[in-house]
Amino acid sequence: MSSPTSNKLSHPPSSKANAASPKVTSEDVELASIPNGHAEASLPLEEDIMQCARIGALEHIQKMIQSGKVNAKYQDEEGITPLHWAAINNQYAVCKYLIEQGADVNAKGGESNATAVMWASQRCHFYIVNLLLQNGADALLTDGQGYNILHLATIDGNALLLILLLQQNIPVDIPDPQGHTSLMWAGYKGWPACVDLLLKWGASVNAVDDNGYTPLHWALVKGSKACLDKLIEYGADRFAKTNEGKTPNTCAEEMNTKRAYHRALADHGYDASGNIKTLPLNLHTFVRDRSKMSKFFFLYPFLILFVGLYIISHLTIYIGIPIFLAVCLGMQYLAQRVCMIGPPEFRQIHKTPYLAGIFAGTLFWVGVSFLTSLLPFTFSASPFTSLAFAVLYSSTTYFYFLSMLEDPGWVPKLASRNQQRAVIDDLFSLWKFDEDSFCVQCMIRKPLRSKHCRRCNRCVAKQDHHCPWIHNCVGNNNIRHFYIYIISMAGGIVLYIRLVLSYLELLPPPADDALAQCRILPSYLCTFVLRDPWTVALAFWATLQLVWVTMLIVVQTIQITKNQTTYENMKRHDKVHDHSQPLLPTHNHPITQGASAAATSLNDSAAASTRLQPAPRRPDGFFTRWKKILGLDAFLVTASDASHGHAHSRNPFSRGIVGNCKDFWCDPAPIFGKRRNGEGFLGGEVVDYAHLYDMPLRLRTGRSGMRYESVAGDDDEV
Repeated sequence: MSSPTSNKLSHPPSSKANAASPKVTSEDVELASIPNGHAEASLPLEEDIMQCARIGALEHIQKMIQSGKVNAKYQDEEGITPLHWAAINNQYAVCKYLIEQGADVNAKGGESNATAVMWASQRCHFYIVNLLLQNGADALLTDGQGYNILHLATIDGNALLLILLLQQNIPVDIPDPQGHTSLMWAGYKGWPACVDLLLKWGASVNAVDDNGYTPLHWALVKGSKACLDKLIEYGADRFAKTNEGKTPNTCAEEMNTKRAYHRALADHGYDASGNIKTLPLNLHTFVRDRSKMSKFFFLYPFLILFVGLYIISHLTIYIGIPIFLAVCLGMQYLAQRVCMIGPPEFRQIHKTPYLAGIFAGTLFWVGVSFLTSLLPFTFSASPFTSLAFAVLYSSTTYFYFLSMLEDPGWVPKLASRNQQRAVIDDLFSLWKFDEDSFCVQCMIRKPLRSKHCRRCNRCVAKQDHHCPWIHNCVGNNNIRHFYIYIISMAGGIVLYIRLVLSYLELLPPPADDALAQCRILPSYLCTFVLRDPWTVALAFWATLQLVWVTMLIVVQTIQITKNQTTYENMKRHDKVHDHSQPLLPTHNHPITQGASAAATSLNDSAAASTRLQPAPRRPDGFFTRWKKILGLDAFLVTASDASHGHAHSRNPFSRGIVGNCKDFWCDPAPIFGKRRNGEGFLGGEVVDYAHLYDMPLRLRTGRSGMRYESVAGDDDEV
C-alpha cells in the first residue's frame, strides 16, 4: 500500500481558506486506497494466496495451505499478509479460516505499518473487525503515524464501529502522538453522532493536546453547530486558552465560524463572549427551566384564546378583526421569542407543548361555554343531545390527557455497559449489528416496528408518529386511547355545533340598532351571530378543528384495518414511488461471500459503509411543516396509495381487515386505564412489542413471503 503523508494534525489553520485543505485530511490518517482495487497478479490464481484472499477464493487457499505450499502467516516484502487482503475485502470466511490456521492477527504491513483490523475498519467491515478482536487483535496497536483503531474509526465517522471498539474497554481519551483525543478528531471532522457517543462514554470535554487546544477549539474548525451544541452542553470551557493564548472565540473568528458558535452559545444561555445571559427580574432562571417553560407553553394558549374570543365578541367587526389579528399575532410572536431564549429543545414552537395547549385551551373554553351558556337553555329543549355531548366531552378530555401523559411504549434501556456488550455480542451472532437492529442513541436492540423519536429521545415500541397536539409519541401503549380521543372529539364537535344552533334559536333576536351595524354578513346571519358573539366565535373555531381531525380519523382508520403505523405507511409510500431503490432490499450475509465476490469492485464495500451521520437536508418550509403538523401529508399519502392501487400493499403483520380490527379492539388491555408496557395483540395472541425482535412463526409464511421490511430513517412528525 502507498504511504500516507507524514503530516500530522497539530493546530487549527489560521483561516477558513487554509481550513479547506488542512494539514491533515481523512486520507492522511486512513489507510491509503489500493490502486484499481486489486494487487498486482504475477502468479496463476490457484497459486496466488494474496489474490485468492482478496476475492474470497477459499477453496484455493485451503488447497495451498493443506499442501504446504504456503503458510497462513505468509508475508510479502511489505509485511502484508493474506489476512490483510481478506479483511479489507470483507471476506469473512477466508479471515476465519486463516485465523484457524494460525495467521498473526497483529501483523503489521504496508508502508502505513497497519494491522489487518485497521484495514477492515477503513472499510467499516464490522463483522471482520469483531472477528479479529475476538481472536486476539490488539486494539491499542498503532500504525506508522501513531493512530490506533479508535482514532481511525472516529476520523471515518462511523458510530457503530465506534461503539464496537468502545465495548473493548479501550480508554476513550487515549491520545495520538500529538495529544489529540478521539473527541477532538470527532469535533474537527464534524461528526455529531460520534461527539455525542464519546461524551456519553465519558470522554473529557476539556482535554488539551500538546498545543493546548481543547475539543471545542477543534470543533470550531469545521463549525458544525450540532457538535458545538454537544460540547457546550457537556460543559466545555468557553474561555480555555491555547499555548498561543487563543480562546474559542478567537478560533471562531479566524475560522469564520462565529455565527455557528454564537448560535450554539445563545441556545445554551450564553452571550457572544461566553458569559451567562441575564434577564431583568431574574427571568433567565425561569425561561431556562424546562419544567416551568413546559407549563408556560401549555397554559399560554388558554390566554390567547380568551383574549381573541373576547375581542371578536365585544367589538364591532370593523374594529374587532384588525385588533384580533394584531393582538393574537403579537401574542404568538411573544411565544416565538420566548422559544428562542428557552431550553434548546424548545427552539421551534411545534416542539413545545404550545399546540397541545391550543387544543386543551379550546377544550376548556368549550366546556365553560357548555356549562354556563348552552346547558341552561338546551337541557330541556334537547336533553339527549346535551347528555350525549357531555359523554363525548368527558371521553375526549379523559383520553386526551391519557394519551398525552401515558407512556407511549418506551423500549426499556439497559442498566449497564455489560448488558450493552451482551446485546452487541448477541447481534453479531445473529448477523444483525446494523442501524436497523441497533439504536446508537439508546444503545439497545431495536424491536420490530419500533423507532427512535428525536423529540422524545427514546425508542418507542410500535411507534405510529409523534403528535405535537398531545406533545407525546403515539405508540403501542396509547394508540387505542389516541384513536378514541379523536373519534370522541369529532363527535363532540358535531354535537356542540348542533347545541349552539339550538341555543341561538332560543335566544331573543338582537336590537335593531345592533343589526344596523352588521353590514358585511347577511341579515339572517347577523341575527344569529349578534345573539351571542362569544359562543358563535368559539363554535367557528371548534369547527376548524373538525377539518384536520376528520383527515386524521380517515388515516388512522385505514391503518387500523391494515395493521400499519403512520410511519410505516409514509416510508412504504416513499419506496413505492422511488423506483431507484428496491422495495425489499436483500441482506448479504458475510459468511456467504465467497468466490462470487470476485466480480464486485473493492470500492463497493467502501460505498456501502455506514456512517450513521445525519444527511444534510433543507429545512422544511412553512407549508410543509404545517402539513405535517395537521396530518395533511399522511392523508394525501393514504389517498394517493388508494388511487394508485396501493391500498393493500404487502404487510407482514396484516391478517385481513377483520383480523386486524380484532387485534386492535379485542386485546385484553383495559380501555379505561394504562396497559402493560409493550403488550399488544397480534394474530389473536398477546405479544410484547417492546421485546419483539423476530417475526412470529405463524406470520413468516404466505404467498407474498411475508417478511418484515425495515423502516429505519428520518423522523417524521405527523
